[in-house]
Amino acid sequence: MIGWIGRAGLAVCACAVALAARPAVAGYTSTLPQGAFLLDGGWVEADTEVAWGNERQPLPLLQGLDRYEPGGGLQGTITARPFVRYRMVVGQLFYGVTDSVTVAVGVPIITSARIAPNLGWTPGDYQTSLGRSYSEDDFWQWARSMGQPKPAAYDGNHGDPADIVVGARWRLPELAWLEALGARAALSTQIALPTGVDPDPEELVAAGTKVWDLHSYADAEFHLSLERQWLWDGVPRLTVGVDGFYGWMRPRTLTTSTGARHPLLLTYAAYVGPTYTLDPGDFRAVGAAIEVVPLVGPTWATLVSGHSLAKARALPPLLTLIAGHTYNSVGQSRFESASAVWSWDREKQWKPGDKNTVRLAAELSLLRMGLPLQLYVSYRNQEWVPGRNTRASNSFVAGARLLLKFW
Repeated sequence: MIGWIGRAGLAVCACAVALAARPAVAGYTSTLPQGAFLLDGGWVEADTEVAWGNERQPLPLLQGLDRYEPGGGLQGTITARPFVRYRMVVGQLFYGVTDSVTVAVGVPIITSARIAPNLGWTPGDYQTSLGRSYSEDDFWQWARSMGQPKPAAYDGNHGDPADIVVGARWRLPELAWLEALGARAALSTQIALPTGVDPDPEELVAAGTKVWDLHSYADAEFHLSLERQWLWDGVPRLTVGVDGFYGWMRPRTLTTSTGARHPLLLTYAAYVGPTYTLDPGDFRAVGAAIEVVPLVGPTWATLVSGHSLAKARALPPLLTLIAGHTYNSVGQSRFESASAVWSWDREKQWKPGDKNTVRLAAELSLLRMGLPLQLYVSYRNQEWVPGRNTRASNSFVAGARLLLKFW
């Protein structure tokens, strides 16, 4: 999350990273063959610098903070236009328990999290002691005299894990109503294990790696998906799918800053209490995707297909292009502490809202040619379609999948 912490300070944490910790098997309803393993390794780079307001207007991630003379007039307003960049590697392992049931585990590791606060200053009232308004240098010199340093850029989380995800997908039997639609359906679930780290509560600019900080996947998700394919010459050249899911975010207890390092801007524990409780808003989402196959590629009977040409023709085509959109409604977050005013200030930053994610992807599969390898790239954008009361993250993902079968 990114937000001013209290009326007298700021804190920058991670926000809305479009983490690629979702199932790597292409399609909403695809599962692995029984006894098959899929090892997926991906590289993710995600940037965040835009927050959507209540009227879907783009805003900086942090709003201005007014600073006043003790008992006097306005010194000025601290402004900020933070830029957040996360880089991570995501390892995923899938296993086909049966032809219709696949289980998976995803392990995201942060390689770096960087936050540039890009602080500025808007002068306030005329100060008779200076003969002018405070300049930015004047304010931070005064702050340093009070033991308050100017916030610096952040570069950390090198090698820190995010919350590990375990999940499963069950492709439903071919029921009569599905056959009538010419479609197939699947139920999926995933659970995030609390392996991530919280941001340092005493730092003004810091990043965390837990579900709440990344805001890309929930503590527990439940999906229902439908897909229909259109075949030409026995090859699925066009696939249209829809996916609806509910994401539950668990309540959590967080440590309140004491002001040990930032006495002017982060001294809250005395009236907020040593800890506070956060109940994040849950997710309710629906997505749709279209997969187009412009190139089937050569098809050979090899070891991958058990030297069967018929089985080789059932393998994924050489090139698949994917376009999709997901609408995610985010509920109100609730804060509980010893200070009702402080809690309300937090809740105003996380009112009910939504975010829109557009995804473009390409997958190159070499399975039909006898190599158990797939390569993919994906771009996700949350700025092309405005959201409301959320932070927009744009990410690039590149990776490879290796299909293995030992029995």
